[in-house]
Amino acid sequence: MDSTGRWDATRALRTWEREHLALVEGERLLDVGCGLGDAALALADVLGPSGQVVGIDVSAQMLTVARERARDAPSVVRFAVGDAMSLNEAAQSFDAVRSERTLQWVADPTVAVAEMSRMLRPGGRISLIDTDWSSLNLSVDDPDVSNKVRDALRVERNRPSNVGRRLTQHLIAAGLDITAATTATHAWTAWDPDESPSPDGCFSMESLAEDLVDAGQLNHGDTAEFVATIHSAARRGRFSMSLTMHAAIAVRAR
Repeated sequence: MDSTGRWDATRALRTWEREHLALVEGERLLDVGCGLGDAALALADVLGPSGQVVGIDVSAQMLTVARERARDAPSVVRFAVGDAMSLNEAAQSFDAVRSERTLQWVADPTVAVAEMSRMLRPGGRISLIDTDWSSLNLSVDDPDVSNKVRDALRVERNRPSNVGRRLTQHLIAAGLDITAATTATHAWTAWDPDESPSPDGCFSMESLAEDLVDAGQLNHGDTAEFVATIHSAARRGRFSMSLTMHAAIAVRAR
């Protein structure tokens, strides 16, 4: 969580979110899938002592860390275990809702976004940030490897991992009015597989190989060679990878 929070794309989209969500002192903010709480806590200075941050996550372990990090927060902060698809908060009780890199993990993003909309007061704003893993571009010495990754991941199949590209669709389906949308791309330009099992904040190449097997782009018996080719390219400084993230802001009509 900390690693992905440091991605260039994540930092850029959080800065954009801060500007376009336009929080003001005294408002209540709900962060759905808050994880370690760092993104919501970074907005607490705007809300001030009369404002409140509420963070919801399925992981009690991560919320323990979030509470530690919130000890010196400049506004009232509360974290609770909860389900994005069934929020246990009062309807229309928040001025703003945010959710970052959460929809890719829920069973039905449509239901989750509708739940977030239900939390908003009339005129309230919602911010969604998520990844489109179908945009993953891997470059190594072997064009066949790069092509297999591209062909496997860019087949839509309505996968949750591609939800970033569908954020505006989910917001419109929830009856919300889009006010802004943008994208940002994170790039890995170097990686040493002997020092780290995966590029910073990303999955391992073994996991990627299994995805290609599932997509029919790679035989299970060829996964070891596939991984070895990528590792070899990385050791020789011939590895690069990029991934696009999306963000959207919408408002609930008064």
